[in-house]
Amino acid sequence: MLAGGIGPIKWTREGTVAVEPLAHLTPFGEWSGLPCSIHTDDTPAGRKNCIKFAQGYLSEARVYTVVSADGNGAVVHAAPTTLDECYSYTGTGTYSGAAIRKSAIAASPAEFFAASAPPDLLNHRESVTVRKALSASLPRRVDTTEELQVFALRLEGHDMVVIQRAYAEIANKPGRYKLIFAIGTMGGGQFHLLHWKQNTEDEEETLLGRICLKNGREFLITAVSDPESHFFRVYGIRAGRLTLIYTGGGSSC
Repeated sequence: MLAGGIGPIKWTREGTVAVEPLAHLTPFGEWSGLPCSIHTDDTPAGRKNCIKFAQGYLSEARVYTVVSADGNGAVVHAAPTTLDECYSYTGTGTYSGAAIRKSAIAASPAEFFAASAPPDLLNHRESVTVRKALSASLPRRVDTTEELQVFALRLEGHDMVVIQRAYAEIANKPGRYKLIFAIGTMGGGQFHLLHWKQNTEDEEETLLGRICLKNGREFLITAVSDPESHFFRVYGIRAGRLTLIYTGGGSSC
């Protein structure tokens, strides 16, 4: 099974998307990388695998079905894609059957997936308690609680909050804010940190979507970029704890 990431790489007109394969995923929830990714394309053998991947997979048109909440059920027709000079393979596609508002995760085949609720973006009033708790719990890591997006979500029975600050929120305010991505829980009015993105200077991490398998496994997928590369991260629950399960895809130049 191949999961296709359709992310906010660039703005596209209605009915079209930027499409990029991100990983192989089995019906049992096991993730593995593609033959060509940020981790393999910087060696002679890696570049050879990238060329094989382009000739054997990217060169053909593909059809995916959206399995995340945004645009769920939409059919995506991805055009053949070629490698660029950075061994990147972001392509284009068209979709129909449902509206994709911002970003989505698609797969082929899609019958192993169950319906999933989207992360709930809290408004300023709803997120006040989380912001205050975050500032109190992580005073040295959080410059300010301004321009933060706070999402509430449930992952395999665990209630969590995701906090992010991306380039879009600070584009007109250079140097004033850190690029933040954190996952935690709230309890007793306190914020309990589960994950913190270490590079807050020039690495942006943003939510792409949440997916659920029929076997009960659930995953949170993000897109990560810096001035020279981009890739994807997948978070899930293992042994009752939030875990970074997969890092891969993407390219660097």
